[in-house]
Amino acid sequence: MQHRIFLVPHRGDPEVARRHWERRHGDLFTATPRLLGYTQNRPVDQEWDRGTARFCSETWFADRDAEREAYASPYYRDVVTPDEASFLDRDAAWASAVIGDSVPVVAEGIRVLWFDESPPPGASWVALDLARPVPAPGKGKRVHYAMVDGIAEALSLTRGAEVSLVCRSMGFAIPQRSV
Repeated sequence: MQHRIFLVPHRGDPEVARRHWERRHGDLFTATPRLLGYTQNRPVDQEWDRGTARFCSETWFADRDAEREAYASPYYRDVVTPDEASFLDRDAAWASAVIGDSVPVVAEGIRVLWFDESPPPGASWVALDLARPVPAPGKGKRVHYAMVDGIAEALSLTRGAEVSLVCRSMGFAIPQRSV
């Protein structure tokens, strides 16, 4: 399984970008050929208010070849790429493959992502090993995540740390395609 995580800043007006990503982009992206799973980790209002919100998504493909074929497809090139360019700063994007066994798991709810080797105590953290180092100011090749009961708990856990992202995870159903 090829699992990849993305972290991308917005382009243009943040509210317009946010609305587009949350209301339109997921439906376009899930039509990408060979895609097995897609999750948007949507920053909560407080992340937007403090100017730290970044778009964070995760994808799953059967393997690296399937992922390459998907991103080389006419659909991705002609539909998804122009859509992303309209609201994402693709040049400033960070992405990494997740190393190890990974299946498309939709963890819907309030999720804290910690882009650093050492998450704070107080949560049940799950570590994802990465092929690339996390973006600065984080360190190492691991991202941690924890599902928490609410936004207040998540914000208390992170205390505004630059290496964290408090979000609502939203999994998308992938349309069934004939082979």
